[in-house]
Formats: sequence, C-alpha cells, structure tokens
Amino acid sequence: MSKSKKRTILVVDDSIPTCMVFKHRLEKDGYHVLVAHDGVSGAKSAMENLPDLILLDKEMPEMHGFKVSRTLRDHHETKGIPILMISAEDDTQEKIRGLEMGADDFISKNISLEELQSKIKAFLRIKDLQDKLQNESDKLNQIFRYLHEPVAICDQEDHIVLASQVFLSLLRMPRDLVQFKSMSEILEVLEIPQDIISKLKSGCTENVQLTIKIDDVETFLTARTAPIALSEGEMAMAYVFRDVTREVENQRMRADFHSMIAHDLRSPMSVIQGYVSLMATGKTGPINDTQIEFMESVNRKISEMTSLLNDFLDMSKMDAGFVNLKSQDHCLGQLIEEVVEDLGPLANSRNLKVSVNLPPDDLQVHSDPLRLTQILRNLLSNAIKYNVDDGFIRVTVIEKNDWARISIADGGIGMSNEELEVLFEPYTRGNSQRTIKGVGLGIVIVKKLVEAHGGKVTVSSEQNKGTTFTFTIPLAKFSDQEEIGHGELQTTDMGKK
Repeated sequence: MSKSKKRTILVVDDSIPTCMVFKHRLEKDGYHVLVAHDGVSGAKSAMENLPDLILLDKEMPEMHGFKVSRTLRDHHETKGIPILMISAEDDTQEKIRGLEMGADDFISKNISLEELQSKIKAFLRIKDLQDKLQNESDKLNQIFRYLHEPVAICDQEDHIVLASQVFLSLLRMPRDLVQFKSMSEILEVLEIPQDIISKLKSGCTENVQLTIKIDDVETFLTARTAPIALSEGEMAMAYVFRDVTREVENQRMRADFHSMIAHDLRSPMSVIQGYVSLMATGKTGPINDTQIEFMESVNRKISEMTSLLNDFLDMSKMDAGFVNLKSQDHCLGQLIEEVVEDLGPLANSRNLKVSVNLPPDDLQVHSDPLRLTQILRNLLSNAIKYNVDDGFIRVTVIEKNDWARISIADGGIGMSNEELEVLFEPYTRGNSQRTIKGVGLGIVIVKKLVEAHGGKVTVSSEQNKGTTFTFTIPLAKFSDQEEIGHGELQTTDMGKK
C-alpha cells in the first residue's frame, strides 16, 4: 500500500451493519472507506469517486451485484477497478457467473480479517501494475500522436491502432475515422498498386517509393514497414512514411538544369567533331599521317566526353525519378548477340574469348530494348576493360520462374571486399581500378535501370580471379505458357570475328 496516497475502498452492501463492520476494519488498516447501501448508489459512487477497490454485495434489491459489476466494467473509467464480490453462499455456478460478469474474486461475509487484508493488498498491487502500464501506454500514445513523421501501427487484421498526427494530416483523415479503416483500404483509395501494398503488409525494411494525389496535389512518399510486438503473443506492423515531395521537386529542378548544361555542352562538341571528321577526309586540304593521328585522338576524346555527359544526364534523371521505360515483348537472345557483336572489335583488341550461353528456344522478355541494351553494354564494356589480355567473358542466360537471369562473368582483375561495398555508390572507384578512366556511374546506372524493370542486380568477385554480375529481367507474359522455352543451355561462341 502506498504511503504517499491513502487508498480508497468502496463498500456496497444493503446491510448497514455489514457496511459498518467492513468500514471499521478497513479504516483501522489506514484505508479511506466509502459506503453505499444499494446497487444504483454504489455504481454512481464508483463512477464519481473512482475508488482503488470495490467490495460489492452480490444480493441487493433493485440492482443486483452482477448488474453493478457489469455496468462498471462497461464504463471506461471504472473498468479497471478490482471488484471483490461479497456472498453468503458458496455456489460454484454463481461464482462462475459473477466472474463472467466482471468480478475479480469472491469473498465470504464471514471472511477473517487476515484473509481480507491479504486479498485487498494483492488486488491493489495488481491494480498498481495495471495503472502503471496504462500510464506508460497513455504516455506512448501522446508521444506517438505528435511524432514529426507520418507513422501508423496496424494490428494483425491490418486495422490502424495508433497513428501520428502528421500521418493523419498528410492523408487529410480525422482521428475518429481512421480507427475504422485498414491500411490496405487507405492505400487502395490512394491508388497504390496492389503488389506494393502486399509488399508493405508482409514487412519491407527498404524504402518503397509512393506517389499519391490528395485534393489534386501530387505528393511523393517513401514507405517502409517492420513487424513489432504490441503485447505478449500479439504482433503488429509499423508503417513509417516520409514526405519527400520537396526533395523530388529539387531533384527534378537539378535534372532540368543538368539536362540544359549537357545539351549546351554536347552541341559545340558535335560541331567540333563534325569539323574534325571533315578535316580528316582531306576535303579541306592535304593532311599528313601525324595530323590524321591527332584528329583521330580528338575524335576519341570527344566520344568519351559525350559518353560521360550521357551517363551524367542519365544519372540526374534517374535520381529525379525520370526512368521512362518503353517496355515491350522482344527476344532476349537476339539483343544479347547484337550487343556482343558491336563490342566484338574491342574484345578482339585484347584477344578475349566471349561466349554466350542461351536457352535452346527464343526467350521472350518484357523490357525496354534500348535500356536493356544500355545495361548489357555497360556490363560487357566493364568486363572487357577490367579483364586481362587473352582472358574470357561468359554470358549465360537461364529462365527462373517468371524471370530471365543474365550473368556476365569474366576472368579479370576482380575486386576486393572494400571495393564491393562501394560499388553501387556513384562517383566512387576501387583502388584496383584507378588506372582506368571514368567516374564510376556505369554500374550505378545499371542497378537503377534493372530495378526500374522490377529486377535485381548481384555481384560476386575475387581479386585476380574475376567478377560475375547477375541481373534479372521479367519474362514476357504469354497466354500459352508453353510458348516459353525450356531445356538445356546451348552455347554460341561469340569470340573472335
């Protein structure tokens, strides 16, 4: 029993002598005692005074003790008050009924003083723990409501049980309404794709990009989810959103600016390249071998600068969310062979053997052919650059579920663990690659383009033993699944030409 606060006990019994006996006993133990002589008065006194414990007679006129107990349990402010039912009977069925109506225990009117003290202390300790838990829960709710991020907690049925005020304000939803909605229903109204909703419901630790429209205003969000335990055995899902609208708008402004700069730089370079090419033909006057060599070098440097500008522009657009895919069904094998053929002279210059392993039947994929070509060219170009003379490159395609898995392996210089850690970060390069020019955007662009198709990129590498990049692209959807080829891999040698 707390020494800083005098505990209050309410005795409800139609027998005045019984009330006086309990009052006398309890006041001697230091409790403040209230009494009521009928059920109606007892229920009213409990709601007004909120005692720490109630001794309630089972048999009373007008309002039975069971009804009083049920009434108090249905009232928000009194539902947690311990109720000890007083009975002169020892009927098991009546005790069960009383417990079902909300009583916490039964005591006899002839209970000994020691047993009464023990029961009261035990139930007051339980109430103290319940009050402490409730206070902590109330604090958590208050803190949660005023978080500066849009956050919501959903129970196992996907209904929102907690929501920050920022979340409600973002979605223009009143707090009284949100408790009747599931998170899936809210996201569906916002026209979030079903596959993203399912991904979030199952738990998603990586940020998912969302675009919503509220009151005709476009808002950009990131979302992630994580399972949490609300109480013992009860799991929930935490949804953490972040409004990135301003960041996206800033990125788009930067992308527009970069596009303008790239355009302004490419135009004079095209003019210079055109004049140099014209001069190299001799149409502007006789030129010697040394001049031809210099002009070819200038043309190569202009091509490198143009390629760098294109990568820089692509990166800026992708950062701003401008990955405009024009996906269609097309033959993967044909596209791979075209890219390998285009890069054949570069591979031959280092005496590299390039082999392509394709399924025996045409494998149709659903992708943007130009972007897929860009992915393949970047990966194959790297396999050539970071290879060793007389080395090899193997391109392997297999079909797995609804995806085409393309692997590009080389026997080149490889990468260390430190280099692998920063591989997909823009403008970073490993130590073993320092002798090769560039700014490290190619692989980052590959990752972003593959992910824009819904696929994934993985890499394995070991220093001086080579590197293997693997990425996935969705297969074309056929009405007749038998149109998709199955079988052993066939090997086509795309080496020296």
